[in-house]
Amino acid sequence: MRRQSHMLLLLVSLLYLSPAEGGCSRAIVIISGDDRLLSSGEGFNLSCEFSCLRAHHVAQLWRSAPQEGDTISAKESMSLVNMSSALPDVILVLRIRSATPAHSGDYSCMTQPPDTISPKVSILIADNLTTSSPAPSSSPLCDSSQQHSRATALQGQLWYWILLGKAALLLFSLACLAVKYKRA
Repeated sequence: MRRQSHMLLLLVSLLYLSPAEGGCSRAIVIISGDDRLLSSGEGFNLSCEFSCLRAHHVAQLWRSAPQEGDTISAKESMSLVNMSSALPDVILVLRIRSATPAHSGDYSCMTQPPDTISPKVSILIADNLTTSSPAPSSSPLCDSSQQHSRATALQGQLWYWILLGKAALLLFSLACLAVKYKRA
């Protein structure tokens, strides 16, 4: 009888520890956009995609910019967008149509409370940037949408295998209990 209670405890704990919100265990944030060097007057877009948010989360888009007259190491952070939502998936979009040097900085997305933060995207706006063609880089740049689709596909595969493993363990546990009761 003692072994049966241990098996039942294992079964109940597996079901209890399974995520019940469609595979969301913690908040996830992805920023779309590449590091850029732009001339004054050009525009740029950045978007932050938040997944698995809970009611207490606030989605935020931040810019860290150097203060006037200081070196790059002395930075002032400014929250550009704050948004709360009852929905678990949110996309924040920042569109600057005519950028000035004041828009230069490192942009990132995060949740508040700070459960997760995105990588930074650096934007530099120059007053007198010439329109010469940029030097070819030695490493090919990966489109952020490709990175996002790969990350989403990998996350989906991971949850598939986790759920498949839990289902297999559940079936194995039930088979063991059936064999034990049949022998008794």
